[in-house]
Amino acid sequence: MRVLLVSSMVLISLILSAAPAMAEAACTCQGCGCKGGPGWRGPKGYCVSAASLAKICGSPPGVPCTQENVERVCMRNAEAEPQVEIKAETP
Repeated sequence: MRVLLVSSMVLISLILSAAPAMAEAACTCQGCGCKGGPGWRGPKGYCVSAASLAKICGSPPGVPCTQENVERVCMRNAEAEPQVEIKAETP
């Protein structure tokens, strides 16, 4: 009886620990800005971090960078429309 109880508790904990990973897999993220960055692509083709934005793209950002500011799209369930996660504006 104890073995059944312990094994079921282990199984439940494994399922609960995998839940965030499954939710994350339902989201698509392609482009600069969808993971929380500033949303600018640098001249070498890579996304520019917030710390390097002024150094690489200038202040205010512009040429030689391009603004993508892509939103993250998540599917809540198979029948639902895609849900766009709105990211908070940072000053």
